[in-house]
Amino acid sequence: MRFALPPSLRIATGLLLAALLSIVGYQVFLRISHSPEALLKRADDLSWLNSWIAVAPVYHQAELEFIKKGDASQALYAHVSQVLAQSESSRTIPSQIAELRGDLNRPEASDPETRLRILTILGMLETNYDAGMARDTWSQVESVSLRQQHYLLASHAIGEQGIAAFLLGDFAAAKKDVEKAWMVAKVADPAAHIRYASMYGTGLVELRKYKEALGPLNEAIKVASKTRDAAYPSIAVNAKIEALSGIGQSDKALALADDAMKKVGALRLAGHLYELYKVRARVYEEKNDWKEAISDLSQSVQYARQLSYWRGITQSGGLLAEAHLHEGSLQAALAPINEAIDANKHIPDELYQVPKNLAIKAQILARLGYPMSRCLLEPGLRMVLDSKPSNPS
Repeated sequence: MRFALPPSLRIATGLLLAALLSIVGYQVFLRISHSPEALLKRADDLSWLNSWIAVAPVYHQAELEFIKKGDASQALYAHVSQVLAQSESSRTIPSQIAELRGDLNRPEASDPETRLRILTILGMLETNYDAGMARDTWSQVESVSLRQQHYLLASHAIGEQGIAAFLLGDFAAAKKDVEKAWMVAKVADPAAHIRYASMYGTGLVELRKYKEALGPLNEAIKVASKTRDAAYPSIAVNAKIEALSGIGQSDKALALADDAMKKVGALRLAGHLYELYKVRARVYEEKNDWKEAISDLSQSVQYARQLSYWRGITQSGGLLAEAHLHEGSLQAALAPINEAIDANKHIPDELYQVPKNLAIKAQILARLGYPMSRCLLEPGLRMVLDSKPSNPS
């Protein structure tokens, strides 16, 4: 027997039922959206855009939830995903690399996805520490990514091998690998598009092809501005500052540097600040303002020391010594050039800065009146070549 309900009651009943279902559905949605798996997915989506700092709290929450569930492998995945957010503020690069290498030996790292994440974070740190180590790690990332069918990450790994090749002086391999990754990124990966356009432009700046560099650098900055949640394109901006200075537009370069300083300065990111002070110093040099250049380079070296960023010390230390040399402050020039040369012992695969730094020291000693100062070049270079790579600890 069926009961006939008045239309108004049927409508009210229907609305009540819809409301109840929506409440139940919302509760289910809340449980799903706050599950550690959902948190991890959300964090991974943002970190793919290189927003590691912004997403670190989400990874931390996911880590705690996975620990509660007893899922040690996923907890480790979430834990190592927070490393990059700390890499410029609270710890040195070598200590983080050592910890990640230790993580690779943990039983939880046997899970392919967790192992791949550890290798990826490790490669990102090593790119800023030792190009030889980075090239090997990114080769592993490429292989594991292909096995796991993560083809965009495999392409990313090829590009990172290209960056390492550039730092090691293999320019042909660098151009081939970065261009390959860049082409893929243009089609399917905005974050990688930003990175490889930035790095390609930076390479052109290193080769002093300033006008040519502005094309890919502006491309990177434009894509970043149009990509929601994309990280600030600091590599492209820094290289553009140097490119503008290189073509004689120092005022525009300083304005861009000041804007960048406001954006990254508040976060106190030592790595970003190291690079920005170094780049701005070069602009001051072009303007013949050596006092400001020396001040900025001193800051740059300090941030590199804070991170145990040996490549940074070899670069900014050499530039600081050169600036003091230009001003005739010979004794003041000795300390940074000695520090720069000594720093290269930690990264013996990266020799591109060695000849210049040894030449700077030779000039300093010659002007101080030391005889046969040119002879330091051969033994100095041999000292670096004979030094053994040191494992970060």
